[in-house]
Amino acid sequence: MVSPAREIVEAVGLCKRFGDAVALDEVSFVLEGPGLVGVLGPNGAGKTTLLDILEGLSAPTSGSFRLFGAAPTPYPRRRVGVVMQKEARLERVTTAEYAELFAAIYGVAEGARRILAQAGLAHRAKVPVSRLSGGEAERLFIAAAIVHEPELVFLDEPTAHLDPDSRRAIGASLRALARTRTVVMTTHDLREADELCDHVVFLADGRVRVSASKAEVVAAVPAHERTGAGVEDAFFHFCALRIRDGEAEPAMAHDEGAR
Repeated sequence: MVSPAREIVEAVGLCKRFGDAVALDEVSFVLEGPGLVGVLGPNGAGKTTLLDILEGLSAPTSGSFRLFGAAPTPYPRRRVGVVMQKEARLERVTTAEYAELFAAIYGVAEGARRILAQAGLAHRAKVPVSRLSGGEAERLFIAAAIVHEPELVFLDEPTAHLDPDSRRAIGASLRALARTRTVVMTTHDLREADELCDHVVFLADGRVRVSASKAEVVAAVPAHERTGAGVEDAFFHFCALRIRDGEAEPAMAHDEGAR
């Protein structure tokens, strides 16, 4: 059963500077949930910086944000789950010990067992986390991040560097999670976003180019610009960019001889 939509995240004029470099420039949007939100953009667009702020791990240079309709002071960590882009894979920590650690952090009874079951890794309990495959490790990280049943989950590039089967499995699990909570994931894979996301935020050069439902952004693409690629066509239209292997490709480079 899908929960009724409500405002989960609001960003208002978020800016982040690192010296003279501007990572985020007046970023504003509103996200409702439940559902799966894709924050899309090429490498260097500001996706990870944005998530760091929304996760309470970094402070904006200026601007503000709200979670669940209120200022995050203190940060509502019991209501939020986080999977970072590069989760630690401690050399001598087994899968079971990793699960036990997160169960203890959140004070969830039988949490370790639940994490292993959710990740499908009960049979790999004694294997060091460092020896898990990419797909296995990502399933473990996600299961650990949601053991306390958060209402909002942030994931930074959760399917990057995974094989196609693992990507599909992770995608299916995220879709299932998004039926009852808000899942926000960053990605530069526009086809993946087309398959998975309900709502998209296009980020380029630290600025939001559009934030709307996937259906709305795809429908806004003029007929003469459509190639049948859905979100990819929309990203090209709103950002004048393609993304190839994570890197931005200017519109002119694609247009020559193609349109």
